Amino acid sequence: MPSQTPPFVLVTGNAGKLAEARRLVGSQLQSIAVDLPEIQSLDMLEILRGKGAEAYGRLQRPLVVEETGLELRALGGFPGPLVKWMLEAVGPEGVARCALAHDDCVATAVCAVLYVDGETSICGEGNDPGSLVLPPRGEAGFGWDPVFVPKGSERTWAEQGDAAKDRGAHRGLAWRDLLSKLAEAGIWQPTASRMS
Repeated sequence: MPSQTPPFVLVTGNAGKLAEARRLVGSQLQSIAVDLPEIQSLDMLEILRGKGAEAYGRLQRPLVVEETGLELRALGGFPGPLVKWMLEAVGPEGVARCALAHDDCVATAVCAVLYVDGETSICGEGNDPGSLVLPPRGEAGFGWDPVFVPKGSERTWAEQGDAAKDRGAHRGLAWRDLLSKLAEAGIWQPTASRMS
């Protein structure tokens, strides 16, 4: 029976991302914080491939890197993967104000996770359509969770809590996609409950 300890390390210094990944992958998931240069691009996969190559070059071990973005319809998909810098500058309320100022609150949260082992790279992706609201609501989560309402809900991710977010949000969808592909490739067989 395959080990339930993932045969890769998650490269992140973000405690929120690590906590979500451990709920999805397993509490034995290890992480390493590596200060990686980030390509400034609106192409999420270009950024992810660059991060994966740089991280593997430094660590020389199987790993996973992640990239997330928030695409505002009002701004033609901007800020996308540059949302980290927008959040640092104006916070989640400022991001929501930007969309609402254009009378279009539609947004899509996107995530891609990339497994790299020096020979193979496998990508999992997840998209979470929804809308932005003000004022922020809820105490759970991080980032834009208090201003993002997923499609089909009336509550922000910050109001819904971890279990709901893990099932339906962009990061959970991306991780489940990656875990399924890793299982198909025979790299790692996580427990069935993690993949559902």
